[in-house]
Amino acid sequence: MMFVSLWARAQTLDYKLASFYVYNFTKYIDWPGDFKSGDFVIGVYGASPLTDELNKFVAGKHVGARSIVVKMFKSVEEAQGCQILFIPLSESVDIKKISEAFKGKPVLLICEKEGLSKKGASISIFLDEDDDYKTKFEMNKEYIELGGLIISQTLMHLAAQVN
Repeated sequence: MMFVSLWARAQTLDYKLASFYVYNFTKYIDWPGDFKSGDFVIGVYGASPLTDELNKFVAGKHVGARSIVVKMFKSVEEAQGCQILFIPLSESVDIKKISEAFKGKPVLLICEKEGLSKKGASISIFLDEDDDYKTKFEMNKEYIELGGLIISQTLMHLAAQVN
């Protein structure tokens, strides 16, 4: 029974570390000029442990001069206007629908499952089971740039894979 418990823990994304990733993506991606005023909104689509971790991690932090606000959204319509939208594993079955709703908009869609950057996510944070369950990320450069976002070369070099 102990083995099953350890194996299950190894399979779960470390949300504290994931909040660090999400925040640091803001340092390597530029949003278009007309999206640089007001609060910088990081949305979480549905319920996720990431919401609490993000609130703790970004408290008092800024993106440029903008204060960061973390909000939970229950629908795509509510999430319009955020700069980053995190889609937890439980909601990832809707990635194509969510991706279509934000296509061409300056919103960074982040998921937590390997391979979703090929299905509409901008970035997927995942545990690489072939590399001792290290936390890694992959990106969809074309999708990110379609929304007018500018990615630094540094971030692309840090990604496990760029589609």
